[in-house]
Amino acid sequence: MKTWKLRYELQYDFHAPVTSHVYSLRCFPAETDTQIVHTCNYEIFPGSVQSTGVDSFGNRLLMGRAEAPHREFKVCVKAEISTWNYLEKEEKPDYQLGMYRVPTGLTAPGRKIEEFYRSYPQDRKPNPWQTAEEWMYRIGSAFSYLKNSTGITTTAESAFEQGYGVCQDYAHIMLALCRRSGLTARYQIGAIPGEGESHAWVEVLWNGFWKGFDPTNQKLTDESYIRFACGRDAGDCSLSRGVFRGDPCHSQHILLIMEEQVL
Repeated sequence: MKTWKLRYELQYDFHAPVTSHVYSLRCFPAETDTQIVHTCNYEIFPGSVQSTGVDSFGNRLLMGRAEAPHREFKVCVKAEISTWNYLEKEEKPDYQLGMYRVPTGLTAPGRKIEEFYRSYPQDRKPNPWQTAEEWMYRIGSAFSYLKNSTGITTTAESAFEQGYGVCQDYAHIMLALCRRSGLTARYQIGAIPGEGESHAWVEVLWNGFWKGFDPTNQKLTDESYIRFACGRDAGDCSLSRGVFRGDPCHSQHILLIMEEQVL
């Protein structure tokens, strides 16, 4: 077991005052079989919280609005979390898990991914986790990391065709290959030490348990990974989303600090 102190800060600087700002947030550590949240406090400025709950994927969701003109929007989350390097048990019935077996707009394989899939022998592995691990390592040999090279709407096929991207793209490509192989796989976003911002990886289900694979870092996940939200792809797991009235031009700044606590 490891215990962490987490600080997540998000700030939008608008080029001109905006109004009627309605937002939704998922930037909170999740309660799971392998992760317990001891404390979680947040500050939002400006704005007031209208409702809290969970979305259709079980992610904690906070929604609110800021009506008055403002040029800044800030969110600060502070939490203390303990994690275990075990497997998380899935309690949903099988028919609800079908959504993690089919392609989405961001993860559908195109010609390049299909060629990559067919270029390797499709010999049957003893279990889905071994198949997923093999795809994880194969992606690492065929794809490179380049910061700020893609955007939130970049598809797995587009990123794979250009040959480089960020953690979101690694996860989307792996999801495309895993689902093409018939696996039940989901997108996971959260935090790891030293990253400075959120990180994405993939989880694969077998025999009722989820196991994490990090294709960006070419490793299995462990107790140094803190989960925020999961879904079919990055679109389901957006940590911050909003609409407002005014000039759409703005800049975004993110700070994520994760420190292990020695007990």
